[in-house]
Amino acid sequence: MDARERQKLVDTLGAEDAAAVERFLGEGCALCLLVETADQAEQDWPEWARAAAVLQRWLEARGRTAEATRKLGYLTCTHDGYRNVATSLRPPLPQAVARMLKDHGFAEG
Repeated sequence: MDARERQKLVDTLGAEDAAAVERFLGEGCALCLLVETADQAEQDWPEWARAAAVLQRWLEARGRTAEATRKLGYLTCTHDGYRNVATSLRPPLPQAVARMLKDHGFAEG
């Protein structure tokens, strides 16, 4: 992630969440991958970045790791799982990810 992308993350999410998103994306993976995934889901990228931070901190708290593509898949799956819920009842993606992790965890490979 270049300095401009990192600063955009920090300005949008704050330093702590931005650092978690950087760890989520891993080496050689740019912010554009997260933004593209959010765009495909017709969502704002900051919400996806906050959800990425939730998932990354959950994994780290359990001493676990996963590839960025698997983690993005988890966010996409969570988003898709709430698609049929009325907008007024649908939780923000970071809360939905936290619920999914609490109820179902994160499956290995």
